[in-house]
Amino acid sequence: MIQSIFSTLFSKRSALASLAVAFSIMHSGLTSAASHHHSEEAKTHYIEIKSNDKHLRTLVQDMGFAIDEIRSDKFFVAGTEADIKKLKAIGAPVTAQEIPERWFQMDMGLNAQRYTSYEEAKAQLVALANDYPSLVTQTTLGNSIENRDMTMVRISGRSLAQAEAEQLPVVLFTGCHHAREHLSVEVPLRMASYLVKNYETNPQIKQLLDTREVYIAPVINPDGHIHDYSNGIRGSMWRKNRRRNNDGTYGVDLNRNYGYQWGTGGSSSTPSSDTYKGVAPFSEAETANLKFFVDSQPRMTMLLTFHTFSELILYPWGHTYDKIGEKLGNPADLPIFEKMARDMARWNRYTPQQSSDLYIASGDTTDWAYGEHGIFAFTFELSPASFWNGGFYPSPSIIEPTFEANINPMLYMIEYANDPSRVLRETPVSFEKTPVKAGVGIASPADLTSL
Repeated sequence: MIQSIFSTLFSKRSALASLAVAFSIMHSGLTSAASHHHSEEAKTHYIEIKSNDKHLRTLVQDMGFAIDEIRSDKFFVAGTEADIKKLKAIGAPVTAQEIPERWFQMDMGLNAQRYTSYEEAKAQLVALANDYPSLVTQTTLGNSIENRDMTMVRISGRSLAQAEAEQLPVVLFTGCHHAREHLSVEVPLRMASYLVKNYETNPQIKQLLDTREVYIAPVINPDGHIHDYSNGIRGSMWRKNRRRNNDGTYGVDLNRNYGYQWGTGGSSSTPSSDTYKGVAPFSEAETANLKFFVDSQPRMTMLLTFHTFSELILYPWGHTYDKIGEKLGNPADLPIFEKMARDMARWNRYTPQQSSDLYIASGDTTDWAYGEHGIFAFTFELSPASFWNGGFYPSPSIIEPTFEANINPMLYMIEYANDPSRVLRETPVSFEKTPVKAGVGIASPADLTSL
C-alpha cells in the first residue's frame, strides 16, 4: 500500500525552485573567484592549518575545502600540492604530509568483515520487509541522478491508516550524504534490523514502534557510494554525488544543496570543489527527493543524519554563528536541542555542540529540516575521533561497536518524538542497552608520524 502511495506522490512532483540569488562572501580581501577554487585532482596530502579560529575555518570552507578534522589548536583538510600553495597564499599557517596509501584501505584482511555495498544494503532492506511484513514496508525516496533507487523502509506497529488516525509522530534516520562516509550507512542499516528483531522481545521497543513511525534511508547518495566503494577494499576520498557539471567536473555536495539559507557561506560556487553547492537549492535529485518526502510528513518531529568522522553531536545553526532564537528560530527550542545533545552524549560519549562552532556551512540537512519545518534535527559525526585513527576508512572492526554506542541515542530520539520538550521536564529514559564507546580504527600511534 505504501509503495502505491509514494508512487502517486512522486509522479505528481513539480519542478523545484529555480536559481537562488547568488551570494558573495569576502574574507581577508579575497575575491569570490579566488576563494572558490579547489582542485579535483587526487588528494595526496593531509594538510594541517595551525589555528583554533573558527573564522579561519570558515574561510577555508569558503575556499572550497572540506574540513575533515578539528582539534583544539589546529584543523586538517585533504588536498594536493596546488592546494597547499593556495592555503599558504592567504597566510594560513600550513604544514603537510603525504597520505599513506593504507589510509584508503577499508578491509584489513581476506577474512575481515567489510563494509556493506549499495546493492547489499538495498537487498537487506527488501529482505527485512519480506521477513517482517507486519512491521516493515520497503519503499523509496525516488531515484538518484544516475537513476539508482534511494531505498527506504518504514517501520511501525501501526499501518499507515492507523498512524494517520492516531497522529503518530514520525522519525527519520538517514546515512551517506557523503560518498566516502561508509560507516554512516552501517549504523542506520543495522538499526532497522535491531528495531524489528527486538519488537517481540523488548517491551520498550514494542511500545515505541506501536506509537511511532520510523523511516530509515541508509544511502542518500547511492551513485557516490558506488563510485567510492571499490568492493569494500579501498576508497578514493570521493565526497559528492555524480552529477556531470558544465565544466566537465563531477559532483555536488549534497549537504550544501538544501534550500534554507542556501549559499550564504561555507560552500563553494566552483564545481570542482568538494563543497560545491550546486546551481540552485535542491538542484540535485537526491536532495529534491528527500525534500519531497519530508514535506509530505507534517507529523515528522525528529531527524538524524549520520556522517563521519569526529565523534560529534551537532545541532543548528550551521549557516550562522547566532544561536537558535537570536535572529531565526524559536528561542524555546534552544534548551531542548542542548539538553537532547547532552543526554545522547551520555551514551556515545561524543561532543555535543552547535554546528557553526566548527565553521559556517550553509545548505545542510539539519538547518533546512529545522528552519523550514521545525523538526528537531541532528547530525552525528561517527567514529573514529581522528584521521589518524582511520578517518573515513577505519577498519570494519569499528562497525559494530559504533552501532552499539548509538543504539540508545536513536531510541532516545524515537522516545521523545511525541513531544521533544519533555526532555526539559523529565529524567531521561533509561534503555536496556548501555554499550560502551566505540573503539578506534585502523591506525595506531606507532604507525604514524604526527604533523
